Amino acid sequence: MKKLFVLASLLTFCVLCFARQSPADTTKKVTKHVQNPAAWACPKCFKITKDGGVCADDNTAKVQLGTYYCEHCMKATGNKPGKCPSCGAATTQMTRRLCASHNAAKKAA
Repeated sequence: MKKLFVLASLLTFCVLCFARQSPADTTKKVTKHVQNPAAWACPKCFKITKDGGVCADDNTAKVQLGTYYCEHCMKATGNKPGKCPSCGAATTQMTRRLCASHNAAKKAA
């Protein structure tokens, strides 16, 4: 009876120890959601293009969709909302909806 009790407790201990271990390869990759990483928009005329760089119409640096920019200085500030490091104004996220609303307002005026 004593041997059976020791064997059962040893078996229970081993099962509990090995059941808590997780495989080393189970790290989950966190993907950041960006609207379209290949799309860029001009913060002045709100034209959306596939290439970054400078807008041909306004000579303004384009902002990648999904990132935040300062409407006052027209500079991209990063992936988080907050204040512009240059002028201290609130930042706005560049989205397709924002571009469409600005373009609709220009057409209506």
